[in-house]
Amino acid sequence: MNVKKTPEVSATVVRAISIINYLNEGSGSKGVGEISKDLGLSTTIVHRLLTTLKIEGMVFQDPRSKLYSLGTVFLDYANKILTEVPIAPVVEPWLLSLRNETEETVGFYMPTGQMRICVLEYESQQEIRRSVGMGKRLPIHVGASGRAILAFQSTELQERVLSTRPPEERSRIEQLLEETRNQGYATNEEEITTNVAAISAPVFDPQHRVIGAISISGPLFRWNRKTMEPHISNLLAATKEIAYSL
Repeated sequence: MNVKKTPEVSATVVRAISIINYLNEGSGSKGVGEISKDLGLSTTIVHRLLTTLKIEGMVFQDPRSKLYSLGTVFLDYANKILTEVPIAPVVEPWLLSLRNETEETVGFYMPTGQMRICVLEYESQQEIRRSVGMGKRLPIHVGASGRAILAFQSTELQERVLSTRPPEERSRIEQLLEETRNQGYATNEEEITTNVAAISAPVFDPQHRVIGAISISGPLFRWNRKTMEPHISNLLAATKEIAYSL
């Protein structure tokens, strides 16, 4: 009789991964007590694991607040993935084309839990321009590129993100997400940064799963909902061609 063996799993590794995922999916830095409570682990275990993860560069501890966040080592991991997975060569030509056409900054964002990260960016060549910075992480529920991604994510993730927002803000975000789904793109004016506006459209894989979003952003006096309009069709065409190429 063949006995099916259960794969051996390291409880310590599983707990460490759960802490990394927790920090990745949440917004803002977290304390030992909060992590312990939300994950159902003792503060002793959480503190010991965080200490090890900090030594390895996987988490960062603010010396003043003593709160923890993801370490910068994950930016190196993200860069390695981008260089080895054939998505950057497909996306980059379209980012350059849109940058040259609009003369504004164009970036590509990818989701990471309840956040989004700028993984590629081509800055405007004009003297006054918008710059985000590769590796910058932002909440997925705010901004045009955040909504362009979140609007097409699973209802489970949307609920997890929106459940932490106050009722009035949640209602407003839900309305904007519905608008994004209907239009196929999202816009914002001064939502995150004063005097900055952006338009963004989702990028899908062959299974129609959203894998990121292209964002075009610039100073409000030059880049706003009125001046964006002539470029919407080209933005949507670019995202469709990327999906087709993938």
